[in-house]
Amino acid sequence: MKTHFLKLLLFTAVTLLSTMAAAQETPTDTVDPICGRLIDTASMPVAGAAVVLFDRDSTFINVVESDRDGRFEIHTSLRPYMLQIQHLAYELRTVESDRSDLGDITLRESAVAMNAVVVEGERPVVMVDQGKLSYDLGRLTEGQAVNNAYEALTRLPGVTEQSGALTLAGASSVTVILNGRPSTMTAEQLATLLKSTPVDRVEKAEVMYSTPPQYHVRGAAINVVLRRSHHTALSGEVHGNYTDRYYGSWDMGGNFVVSSPKWSADVTYSANRGKTLNLFDLRSLHNLGDETYDISQQESITGEGWSHQMRTAFEYAPKQRGRLSAAYTASFSPDSRGLSVSNGTYVDSRSETAADKSLHNVALRYTSPFGLDLGLDYTHYDNPEHSSLRNDYAEAQATSFDIVSGQRIDRLNATADHAHTFESGWQITGGASYSFATSHDWQHYDVIEGSPATHDTDSRLDEHTGNIYIGTGRQFANIGFSASVAGEYYRLGDFESWSLYPQASLNWMPSEQHIVQFNLSSDKKFPSYWEMQGAVSYIDGYSEIHGTPGLRPSRSYEAQAIYIYRQKYIFVLFWDEMPDYFVQAAWQSSERPALIYQTLNWNTNRQWGANAVVPFRIGSWLDSRLTLTGLRMRQRCDHFHDMSFDRAKWVGVARLENTFHLSSKPDIALEVNGFFQSAAIQGTFDVDPLGSADAAIKWTFDRGRATLTLRCNDLFETSAPFTRIRYGGQWLDMGATRYTRTTTVQFSYRFGGYKERKHKQVDTSRFGH
Repeated sequence: MKTHFLKLLLFTAVTLLSTMAAAQETPTDTVDPICGRLIDTASMPVAGAAVVLFDRDSTFINVVESDRDGRFEIHTSLRPYMLQIQHLAYELRTVESDRSDLGDITLRESAVAMNAVVVEGERPVVMVDQGKLSYDLGRLTEGQAVNNAYEALTRLPGVTEQSGALTLAGASSVTVILNGRPSTMTAEQLATLLKSTPVDRVEKAEVMYSTPPQYHVRGAAINVVLRRSHHTALSGEVHGNYTDRYYGSWDMGGNFVVSSPKWSADVTYSANRGKTLNLFDLRSLHNLGDETYDISQQESITGEGWSHQMRTAFEYAPKQRGRLSAAYTASFSPDSRGLSVSNGTYVDSRSETAADKSLHNVALRYTSPFGLDLGLDYTHYDNPEHSSLRNDYAEAQATSFDIVSGQRIDRLNATADHAHTFESGWQITGGASYSFATSHDWQHYDVIEGSPATHDTDSRLDEHTGNIYIGTGRQFANIGFSASVAGEYYRLGDFESWSLYPQASLNWMPSEQHIVQFNLSSDKKFPSYWEMQGAVSYIDGYSEIHGTPGLRPSRSYEAQAIYIYRQKYIFVLFWDEMPDYFVQAAWQSSERPALIYQTLNWNTNRQWGANAVVPFRIGSWLDSRLTLTGLRMRQRCDHFHDMSFDRAKWVGVARLENTFHLSSKPDIALEVNGFFQSAAIQGTFDVDPLGSADAAIKWTFDRGRATLTLRCNDLFETSAPFTRIRYGGQWLDMGATRYTRTTTVQFSYRFGGYKERKHKQVDTSRFGH
């Protein structure tokens, strides 16, 4: 079956791409695109101008935006043509020509528009570009206490950081992609890379609630577009920071880029040495028959070690001859140590862990001048661990054992994509991808004392995923839409499935003041490889983590209606249905005194509601943004161990961000932010209300090249939730993590004329245990 499918996949992809190429009556992708550079009367580049393409009959064909260097490029074979160049600060400019390279085009400042900009002191927050909400991160975060690209992403309207990952209001999840390609790193590794990338290396961030299939992600995505240099330059950035959260940790690194008009190379490296502490309080009334165990445990978890991130990349892109890129990414966490101590009325436990984690990724990509994009990606991940656990029970025999465990994963991914725009403005896209992964997971016990319930595991999983898609789209004068359908084959062991993923987006812009967007998308989320194994891990003598053989992927069906007023006030209505939703949850065993954490499939997890983003300004000294979200949650599971649940709740979330511009010389800004979430539910858990207050002060000096920032997050240590279970005979209290206040001092220095570069990452979201 596998061999026949691969042959079918390859044949279909080749046929599709060949047909698309043959269908080009006038092959627009083999003709040089229309390109040029917009400058003002002082020969400075003009960024953010709309370059609108018309035929000689004034029929709208396409529109693009000039980048920070003032450059634009439109792929079309239309000759002759007419361009209209529009910018609020400049007079309208019309160009009629049949040439491909227009060179420099000078725009004259509009006195009326410039006065408006000066008086108002505001720029549009968002622009709509072929269904994408496009943000200029530099403008959006100007004057704020933001030091890197990752912090800048958290300032996008509706985007927040939760548990080290980015979330987007109105979407069940969001994927960060770089330069139009999906990331292959974990959220932690990607965050590390983005934190070493200066904001001014990012040309723009594109938010897509319904991502087209050529990006090879489904659902919502944020595309970080890095700036590309057209000059020979050496540039870079070095940074260092110290963080205190009970224990101290430090991080330092650099990013260096050499570029020319035809090629570029970059190296990124960061090193971190840290130590963490987490404290938990647990109270459990565990009912077994006629007996109730009153269990109170206090747990202290510390971890320390080194972590290293490295990336090197090379790109060759001669003009009009395509682009070839290669990258190597590695991460190492050698000799990481962990200690967990649990004391209480039921058991005193001590667990020590030593691990050595490494990852290597090689990625190749070729983009042809006629629209064909090919990619090949290989990842190797290795995580051996050795741990020991001793349990001294209050009313039972002590147990002690050593555990040798680990995970080794090899994964290969190949993609082929093609896009073609016809002279009429219609675009057709198509492509295919294939991914193969093999995972070897093992866990072996060596019992030293007592008779613990241990079980050795040693398993291998082979996973095959094939995907074929086709899509189309058209941009009219003020209406644009795109639609696609992707077919996917998935095989894991003896389990096989076929799925279809429709996607559609409609945009209507009756005027510059009003933008309306409708989105439909579907997706599937896969559990981690470790979660699908039958292994049992022990937190202490009472709490355990169980794997779930046969765990199914979850699906999601999402819809959003978005209204944008004056290019900055954003209002969203959303619906998200997630059948077979899975999440790890706690359950008091009905057979013995044990608290079992296990990932199970639910019937559904449904969320619907509204989101509003309202920015406002007071004079030139205060910039603020208020984000409000209200939603209705419903969660249902008919087979949750030996019980079931069907629960619903209204939840409200509010976030207020304020930047005070204290001084321009010296350049000092103060930031004060607040967050609040009302009570929520998570399966059988009830989650108490929570909130946080953060503050930061930033000094920018040396002509904007150096920054010094002092930041304190969670000033009052109120961000960690208190959770409880009072459902179906289960009774459990879990206290919030203490010592959550975090103070960071960060210094960064940039040199050179910064060439933009961004990195495709290594997807390890399903690795680890």
